[in-house]
Amino acid sequence: MTDKTMDVFIKKTGGWAASQLEACTRCGICAEACPYYLSTGNPDYTPIWKVELLSRAYQQRYTLVGKVKTALGFNKAISDEDVRDWSLIDFNACSMCGKCAAVCPMGIEINKLIGTVRAGVTAAGYTPKGLMDKAKAQDEFGSPNGDGPEAYADWFASAEKEVGIKVPVDVKGADVLVVFTSLEITGKKSNLYSLAQVLEAGGVSWTTSLEARDAFNMGTIVGNGKLQKKLLGRIYDAAKNLGVKKILVTECGHGFVALRDNMPNIFGEALPFEVTHIAEFLPKLIDDGKIKVDASKYDDGKTYTFHDSCKIQRAGGIMDEPRTALKLLVGDNSFKELASNREEGLCCGGGGGLRAIPEAFDNRMAAFKLKLDEVEEVDADVVVSTCNNCQLQLKEGLGFYNVEDVEVKGLIEMVADALVLN
Repeated sequence: MTDKTMDVFIKKTGGWAASQLEACTRCGICAEACPYYLSTGNPDYTPIWKVELLSRAYQQRYTLVGKVKTALGFNKAISDEDVRDWSLIDFNACSMCGKCAAVCPMGIEINKLIGTVRAGVTAAGYTPKGLMDKAKAQDEFGSPNGDGPEAYADWFASAEKEVGIKVPVDVKGADVLVVFTSLEITGKKSNLYSLAQVLEAGGVSWTTSLEARDAFNMGTIVGNGKLQKKLLGRIYDAAKNLGVKKILVTECGHGFVALRDNMPNIFGEALPFEVTHIAEFLPKLIDDGKIKVDASKYDDGKTYTFHDSCKIQRAGGIMDEPRTALKLLVGDNSFKELASNREEGLCCGGGGGLRAIPEAFDNRMAAFKLKLDEVEEVDADVVVSTCNNCQLQLKEGLGFYNVEDVEVKGLIEMVADALVLN
């Protein structure tokens, strides 16, 4: 099994990875950015230690000093036990939030190096079972939760009964293809109904697809490049066949980054369509006058705050748009920023697949406490997010800490509830 890990490391340890590993000065700044280290104090959870397995492999294979030390027995060769240990570190105590990279003074993309370690662990067969089960389910059925096209077809059809709108499915020539996350069909089906109302009110030419239905990409999460490409290919092919101009990702962070940033690199060509996220799409509909909202809907005396989702805001760069829409809805005086926001925003603790790893529960809740402290510091009544996974983590964390007076809402539902219909 170790050989498979080493094969992955050798394949991925090119000039870029070498320069990244050599640039580290061990300053420790990244440690102060990691919610899992900050909340537990466990030195194994420092971001730079999370890439130590890759660093050791690089030193032993590609540097003269490393080769000599290994030959003389001063450096221990990487073992199966090491790979198992780093599985616990890089999967159970890392959400791939990217804040470590954002604060690194040397510009090291530590989160991408951690992704390489995850790929090596997966190749060796030591990925947490919960994640592998979801990866296999998405490979087979198209959704991490095992929902196939029939389940999505039923969900799409239900919108006509719920809100009186017939959801278009696989309509060629539509401008926008909407892709969802499996978390919505299992935990927040109302997102479809809310979005359908908004898109119809805005006169948007849109469609869904039974082939390209789930933006979530378990290949990205577990570090399986072949699976990542296969899952991206389903959406890529469907979008091209339908001839859409845009892919609109709903409340999914990992799926958004995988589609917008990874897809063109994986397929080696500029995309024939734009990839956008609901966090920027909805505010633009408002700004362009396509839809109108009634701000009095939220004239309720409550204090609202915004949770920056790591993949959508920090990695995606969508900072101002959701805030502008939220302030329009609730008013400037009812909105308060968290202490850590925008690029500096704290991870909720549940990204990177951790919510599918039962053994990571304690780490998730410990990291969430940092976020909870900030929410309570501004005395927020409502936390708004543009990521469904974050919303579920926030709700679970609030329940764990017995906080009953804080609500969690998504921007989609808020805009839909405040729509002014002609």
